[in-house]
Amino acid sequence: MSNDLSPVDKVLDRLEEYKADKGGYRARCPAHNGASDTSLSIKEGDDGRVLLTCHASCGLRDIVDALGLGVVDLFAHNGLNGHRSKSPAKKPTTKKTDREEKTLTTDELPDGTYWEFTTLVGEVLYVQRHKGGYYRKVGEDSWRGGKGALDDVSQVLYNLPELVEGVRDGKTVYHLEGPKDVETAREKLGVVATTSGSVSSWKAEFKSFYTGADAVIVPDNDGPGHEYADTVARDLLPVARSVKVVELPGLGEKEDLTDWLDAGHTAEEFFAAVEETEIYAQEKEQPWPEPIAVEVKLPDVMAFDPSLLSAPLRGWVGDVSERMDNAPPDFAATATVVVIAALIGRKVGIRPKRHDDWTVIPNLWGGLAGPPSSMKTPALEQVIKPVKRLAAEAQEAHQEALKAHGLDVMVAEAERTALKKKLEATAKKVASGGASRGNLEEVRQEIEDLEEPETPRERRYMTNDATIEKIAEILRDNPDGILYYRDELMGWLRSLDKAGREADRAFYLEAWNGNGSFSVDRIGRGSLHVPAVCISVLGGIQPGPLSTYVNDALGEAEKADGLLQRFQILVYPDLRGYDPVDRWPDIEAKNRAYDVFKGVVSLDTKAFGAVAEEEGEVPYVRFDATAQEVFDAWRAGFEPRFRGGEYPAAIESHFMKYRSLFASLALIFEVVDYVDGESEGRAVRKHSALRAAAWCEYLESHAMRVYSPTLDVATIAARNLLDRVDAGDVAHGAKVRDIYNHQWAGLATKEEVSAALKVLEEHGWVRRATVRPKGGGRPSEVVHVHPELRG
Repeated sequence: MSNDLSPVDKVLDRLEEYKADKGGYRARCPAHNGASDTSLSIKEGDDGRVLLTCHASCGLRDIVDALGLGVVDLFAHNGLNGHRSKSPAKKPTTKKTDREEKTLTTDELPDGTYWEFTTLVGEVLYVQRHKGGYYRKVGEDSWRGGKGALDDVSQVLYNLPELVEGVRDGKTVYHLEGPKDVETAREKLGVVATTSGSVSSWKAEFKSFYTGADAVIVPDNDGPGHEYADTVARDLLPVARSVKVVELPGLGEKEDLTDWLDAGHTAEEFFAAVEETEIYAQEKEQPWPEPIAVEVKLPDVMAFDPSLLSAPLRGWVGDVSERMDNAPPDFAATATVVVIAALIGRKVGIRPKRHDDWTVIPNLWGGLAGPPSSMKTPALEQVIKPVKRLAAEAQEAHQEALKAHGLDVMVAEAERTALKKKLEATAKKVASGGASRGNLEEVRQEIEDLEEPETPRERRYMTNDATIEKIAEILRDNPDGILYYRDELMGWLRSLDKAGREADRAFYLEAWNGNGSFSVDRIGRGSLHVPAVCISVLGGIQPGPLSTYVNDALGEAEKADGLLQRFQILVYPDLRGYDPVDRWPDIEAKNRAYDVFKGVVSLDTKAFGAVAEEEGEVPYVRFDATAQEVFDAWRAGFEPRFRGGEYPAAIESHFMKYRSLFASLALIFEVVDYVDGESEGRAVRKHSALRAAAWCEYLESHAMRVYSPTLDVATIAARNLLDRVDAGDVAHGAKVRDIYNHQWAGLATKEEVSAALKVLEEHGWVRRATVRPKGGGRPSEVVHVHPELRG
């Protein structure tokens, strides 16, 4: 076997089969060779050693023997991580602080006794000054000290080569608090001894060096010493053959092993004390129950009722959904509503109150959440088809208009040329007295009255991806608004989060209202003012990225600007079972729906009954008397639920926008019925208002599912903590404060970790206990994990 292989690679090289799993590997344990192909866990420690755990409780020596390896093969001989690359070293700061490192030669090191910490082959990594700091070796005669001296080096146990050899030879290992006591133990007691260096330097991953060993811990007689010994003992319990924590008889307060032997105690007394000490054990555990899976359950949502759609759209949406192998109709239905909202745009608005001039423009933002297998994208594409057809017809008409415009320009140029010649001839006559000055003025007026052909503007209905400058140009020529369509919305949302895109984000926030203006300053191209900015947004999104985005958007102040809350049409339906369908499209239903799209585009707002009080204002309609009662009653029952602080502010903000959503939906349904011949217009009827109320109830259930990560924080944190335990990041007996000190997302405070542990306790995965170090010291709350998770 090549010595160039890392410890993990050496193990993998001896296995017939293995697979990657949560930062490590899983394989069939070669020691007991059971039926499970995942009984052996293989992971790499921070310093490159390989960590082997058999979930059938095979001993390490049995596993190593079955692999044909030696214990020494489990360790990296350079003291560093050999299997995977470590994260880049932190860049040194240019600001001088008390953490600034200093490089010294050996002669420049402060006077004192130094202890060398080495790799397995004896290479010095760093030294520790007695009752002083650490110095990392950076050259043949160069040392770097300071508070960050060990930041870029893997810390190791003192006397590491002798420790590993002693464990391999079956010798008892003695663990002391500092190197001074280690050397005392070696010289005066003749034992294998080690230390992590101090009470604050122990790392849980050091336990792997004690696998299968008899370990004896000898603490200093003070609170920190006893707490340190207890921490080491708890970590060693799962791997060592036996663990003892020895209280030396007659040891004075704050004294250590060296003090004890210097006081005249003998080696015989020491070994007698070791012999008399009972095996260290935490309190005998009560039987553990069968753990219950921690599931982050999605809230139930309302299924889509076809009656929510107007009649001319209902058959087509149902047909499209069924032909998508019975995809949830929610996708096609909600996408259709958003597309029609975009086509109406600023053609007509609604004033939802009886007397107030508050005007709602019915553009909407919609997001369709579902996994790749949900058929949301094919459904979206079917709904976008009529818009593409309209766009193609508009482009064809624009090309014809451009041709005509070209001829008009030629005619205008010819007229201008002729008038110029006429002006010159008249001027000559005036000069010669053959014409009056008035004749010259007449020609001048003819030139002034000559009209320049207006460049035809291209009608645009949709764009997929464009800069805000380009979209501003499109909106200048299309003041009714456009649809911004993205098959996958997450890329667009994340792009707006990037530094330097603040102006883009502000642009879209303004565009949601549909009645604002926007100015764009362009280098080298002047400024562009858009008096009417109206954009509807539509696209799909996968549940996983959506949940992450929801958590990020609500947890970061710079994103708490309401961008997410503007997606009022959010659906996250339950998937249906596989039910393949292969049939011809329903052409009659399709044509009827397409006629609605065409009718909306060519809507005559005056005939519809919309009025504009001032020139340039968006014409509007109101609810009729019965519809107004429906709207007012709905608000009275809905809005107080989201004003009392029961929900997070972001969720309340989302639902407080439903007043404009209700009005928009009611207007949209009235317009659809009008172009289909089912409504006379002039006002929004009760029928449309009731349909809007039903939609709001339906959409509320889906929004609650989307926002559920913020409502079930404890369960999600519990699931994340359980994953950390399973990955080995949180060990059996870990202190609670050590968990939240890691600052993991969702587990960064004492309260968050406590809530997560409560859920895990209720599901039988963990127990909390208070541990008081022997001899005194501060008690610690620790976590005991279910035996299934111990490795």
